[in-house]
Amino acid sequence: MSRTLSLHALGSQIVIQGEGAEAAACEIEQAEALLTRFQASPLTELNARGVLRAPPGILVEAIGHALSVARETSGLVTPAVLTALEVAGYAQAIGERRGTAATVLDTSEVVCTPEVIRLAAGLRLDLGGTAKSWIAERAFTRISGDGFINAGGDLITRQSAAFAVEIAHPLGGTPLYLDCPAGTWGVATSSTLKRAWEGGHHLIDPRTARPLESDLIQVTVVANCPTNAEVLTKLAFLDTGMLDELQGNAQVYAYDRAGQFWIRSWKVWQKMET
Repeated sequence: MSRTLSLHALGSQIVIQGEGAEAAACEIEQAEALLTRFQASPLTELNARGVLRAPPGILVEAIGHALSVARETSGLVTPAVLTALEVAGYAQAIGERRGTAATVLDTSEVVCTPEVIRLAAGLRLDLGGTAKSWIAERAFTRISGDGFINAGGDLITRQSAAFAVEIAHPLGGTPLYLDCPAGTWGVATSSTLKRAWEGGHHLIDPRTARPLESDLIQVTVVANCPTNAEVLTKLAFLDTGMLDELQGNAQVYAYDRAGQFWIRSWKVWQKMET
């Protein structure tokens, strides 16, 4: 029987199943220690100084991934939102505000090499928008055979038989179950109701430097890998034109404020009866 274990990391409860679960858990814990902004880490040192020489390789890779996503999405999914998050109310604790104004800066001038990471003046990074799925995908290389890593809404799974993915109803209704064929899949869910406080939530619109405003409250994407799925969930909230451009064969599902269920298909939202 394959091993199943659970741990708290990346701000979520992580469940890992499969041969190699212990090694995958170690990967996650080591990555969190290097990439977190909530305690002293190479990332917090970089943000404080603006430059970090001889950075850990995993930080170089994680920031490189985040910068690549920012380029691909024309800055809509960007790591340059830390100041905006703090002003909105997500500093060390949810609801804790720091500062009164924020601008989401362009990341094109960031230098990220194995020798040095250098930020533009005033730019500070938060990797919460891309790192969790990236870490899960990285850790999943430790799993052999069938198994999964469920990182609080970001899931990567490999199954030799067809299986179902549960989508929780954001307003407490009956969950839905999506049938998936055998294979390796990534699933990501983003919600304006999670990591939320009075007057805000953690999903920042970089065009306004404020928590995004949308008729949708939860988006789930099933894709070929969790990193792609995570990016597409953000685009579903922010820019459906770019979502359609990058969606490919991914499946996009959403709930609106009234609890109605929608599917993004053929470049339009289709309301589904549940």
